[in-house]
Amino acid sequence: MAQPHVISALVRKRAELTWLQAETGKLHRSIAKNIAKVDHVLAMVGYRDDPGTIRKRRKNNPPLFRRGQLRRLIYDIRHEGPCISTDRQFAVEVMRRLLWNTGDESLLLAVTLKVRDVRKAIGR
Repeated sequence: MAQPHVISALVRKRAELTWLQAETGKLHRSIAKNIAKVDHVLAMVGYRDDPGTIRKRRKNNPPLFRRGQLRRLIYDIRHEGPCISTDRQFAVEVMRRLLWNTGDESLLLAVTLKVRDVRKAIGR
């Protein structure tokens, strides 16, 4: 039988991944609804071609953090010693320190993914 700390770490990781999957699913459904609305308006204004043939275009968003800013924030949070263990908790704390709206789920998801990458790179 596996060690209890291994099992609890895997359970925590699975719970976190399940949350991320649910959040990205919500975001995906929201985007699909917005695309359907735009397609409807295109038809209303006289667009005759199939909207599905419109080529995808990537939007260049500005970066969320300056170079090294997120890493420094994570180190500061870890150094101060609050009992924060999940990427989502780190993301909420980072957003709180930057005075960002923690109620914005899409922003919280984006920050959580960034936090996950940085924490993985620095060894949790």
